[in-house]
Amino acid sequence: MKKFFAGLLTMVFVTGAGNIFAAPSKDQTLAIVNGEPILASEFNNYFNVVIAQLKSIMPMDQIPEQKMGEVKNTFLNKKIEEVLLKQEAKKQRITVSKKEVLDSINEMKKQGGESAFNAEIKKQNFTPASFEKYMGEQLVIMKLLTQNIPSLTRPATDSEIKDIYDKVIIKMKGGNTTLPPDADIFIERAVIEVKKIFGEKARIKQIFIKNPKGATAAEAKAAADKVETVKKELQKKPFADIAKQYSEDIVSKSKNGDVGTVAKGDLPPELDKIIFAMKAGDYTKEPIKTDNGYYFIKVEEKTASKEITLDKDLKDLLRTVTLQVNIIKGYINFLNTLRAKANIKINKIW
Repeated sequence: MKKFFAGLLTMVFVTGAGNIFAAPSKDQTLAIVNGEPILASEFNNYFNVVIAQLKSIMPMDQIPEQKMGEVKNTFLNKKIEEVLLKQEAKKQRITVSKKEVLDSINEMKKQGGESAFNAEIKKQNFTPASFEKYMGEQLVIMKLLTQNIPSLTRPATDSEIKDIYDKVIIKMKGGNTTLPPDADIFIERAVIEVKKIFGEKARIKQIFIKNPKGATAAEAKAAADKVETVKKELQKKPFADIAKQYSEDIVSKSKNGDVGTVAKGDLPPELDKIIFAMKAGDYTKEPIKTDNGYYFIKVEEKTASKEITLDKDLKDLLRTVTLQVNIIKGYINFLNTLRAKANIKINKIW
């Protein structure tokens, strides 16, 4: 639970030390929380990592101005929440020792390696000293939440697990779970896992020929020629031998084309539709064309879907989901309580 909660903190409080905007000639006060100002320069630093993440998904010029405004408003609210939590922790006299902070940082270094850790904090424009300060603040908040949100420390009850099970079924049927968006995410992830456990499955092999969008005419011709060669070879030799010789997917090629077992819905629609219409032992005589290239698929084995029941395995899975949902709900309730008592003035809305 501690690892999950640390992840939750990372999700809620993304912080960077760089500045993505030109520094204003006079620092603007974006909001005031119980007399404490949130300055534009401070918010810009906070928002830096968000921009970096958005850039990794799509070019910035493709993000509509209105959508960027919504993102800024959302993260200004996150910053307000962080200030509220820090103020409440101070009010409750919650502190952490230097040893606790250093132990936490050392644990992070062990998990990914010290060089990777140092590279990551540098990428986010932290110095060792500023990251230590940041971690101290986050550990104080973690202590505050642990001490004030009962759902962080108590196990899920059977009735709560059954309620989450019902919401998973509702979500699978396209219905509304009525959960807050941050909690509903965990239901969506549970639906994927439930489909894998109870849905139709196929064990497959593949031969993949690269032909991505943007390939040159010469590359496209080479891929088409290779496809024709594979089609001819498949008439004479076993699928596994051809995969080992011609496939351009390094991982499955090393295993004679074996991909393993996939659940219906795991793969892109153009592959999923064809694979689950095939019978065990069949293979595609013509390749499936995708944006990445060509796929020849052989279905080795198929497993029919089975009725979804709240058995022990599913109960164990949903126990974790229930804990996650309860943490989010408890977190939201705690923040709403702090907000109700706070004097908050927002000066900037994008």
